[in-house]
Amino acid sequence: MSEALAYVQNQILEFSMEEQLYLLAYIANNVNKKNSATQSQKVFTRKAGIGKDPDFYMSPDFDEPLDDFAEYM
Repeated sequence: MSEALAYVQNQILEFSMEEQLYLLAYIANNVNKKNSATQSQKVFTRKAGIGKDPDFYMSPDFDEPLDDFAEYM
């Protein structure tokens, strides 16, 4: 164990039980925030060929021009 880590461990052991519990709760709360941030970024993963899924429906007239934009065309 490194000297710095041993020093920190000794300092924590000198804390009261209440202070140790507070420190533990603080660390746990911050770890959960970090994990939730990385998990929220992984909500949707793109995969090649997702449109080839047999349950994926696209209207046959998808590429047809819209009536709303007729004056612009």
